[in-house]
Amino acid sequence: MTEQNDPTDNVQRQRPENLTEEQESLAFDVTEYLYDVIDPELGINVVDLGLVYDVWIEDREGEDVAMINMTLTSPACPLTDVIEDQVQAALVGNGIVDHIDLEWVWLPPWGHHMITEDGREQLRSLGFAV
Repeated sequence: MTEQNDPTDNVQRQRPENLTEEQESLAFDVTEYLYDVIDPELGINVVDLGLVYDVWIEDREGEDVAMINMTLTSPACPLTDVIEDQVQAALVGNGIVDHIDLEWVWLPPWGHHMITEDGREQLRSLGFAV
């Protein structure tokens, strides 16, 4: 299930406070697997680009669901389906979780300051000035 919020909507779902150690550990693993999801325009993974805002795990009828709040470099990006397919393949396809629930969020707006140092190095190696 994927949801695309209106860019003017200030409401986004929040991580629950009562996650178990097992859920926290699995959320860490999910984030690690998201390094395999590559932004198709820039060729850099979505974690190092700072596009992943939050990840947590919910139990739905005994199945692990990765709850992911992500953004894009632009709300007009036409490649959401490509990224969603990569997330599905990386997490469900590899047996990390049973399902994903990816929500596209727009606040805070993405900016260059969100790129990790590893992401900056990768972009510089591709000729970008960051």
